[in-house]
Amino acid sequence: MFKQRVLTALLLAPLALLAVFYLPLGSFALFVSVAFTLGAWEWSGFCGLANRTMRAVYTGLTAAILCLLYYLQPIALQYLFADTFTLTLVMAGVIWWLLAVVLVLTFPRSQGFWAGRDWLKALMGWLTLLPAWSAIVFVRGIDYPQAEFTGAWLLFGLLGLVWAADIGGYVIGKPFGKNKLLPKVSPGKTLEGMLGGMLLVLLLVSAVGYWKNWPAQMPYWYLAAIVLTALSVFGDLTESMFKRAAGKKDSGAFLPGHGGILDRIDSLTATAPLYALILALFGGLN
Repeated sequence: MFKQRVLTALLLAPLALLAVFYLPLGSFALFVSVAFTLGAWEWSGFCGLANRTMRAVYTGLTAAILCLLYYLQPIALQYLFADTFTLTLVMAGVIWWLLAVVLVLTFPRSQGFWAGRDWLKALMGWLTLLPAWSAIVFVRGIDYPQAEFTGAWLLFGLLGLVWAADIGGYVIGKPFGKNKLLPKVSPGKTLEGMLGGMLLVLLLVSAVGYWKNWPAQMPYWYLAAIVLTALSVFGDLTESMFKRAAGKKDSGAFLPGHGGILDRIDSLTATAPLYALILALFGGLN
């Protein structure tokens, strides 16, 4: 299983980076749409939908909404606050993830609020996927007409943070994890793993700071990194919460050794809206 997991990761990471850096902006938005549509199929399995036809309807609706967003959101939006539609969608994502943190922290009591409401779980799926799509496309499009790779590097920064949190959590949590983080949600998550992920993220931020000659914004970078890393953990925990309620070990089987698409993008969907908002408020790596 571990070997299969590593081989899949070695294939997926370069593919993701090639898409981020070398696909034209419109094609990149479509690439993300395909991945998120597959994620919607997996999410439909959390919703108690009775058969494959109902799951296909939910997935098809998600794909149709993503197509609508593709036409409604300016493809190279330079300033988030200049477009009310995109800003509203990103803010909806930020608010949803604040609520998701509360739901995770109060699980299983919170299960009484959503477990028996399939329509609510379907809505939560859209709040997970759609704002993240909008945020990712916005970040990739920053300065696109003037500097094609500015947004790509900013998006690479988010991917690096998410991957570092995941790698650090695994490397430290697997051999040294003793204190369970939230065992009722995810028995495998440990406090040591979360701290290991955060440490690796902070080292990564320090390396970028050194490369950028320690800019005055460094304290804000560290603060943002800590908040985003914690949120990435809760992205994973939120999916674990829905999987536990649905009696599933993995969200799907699209990725050998990794489970489903959602198992790989849960932290990204959680952090992308807040990351986009932080960039809009405080700027990039200047």
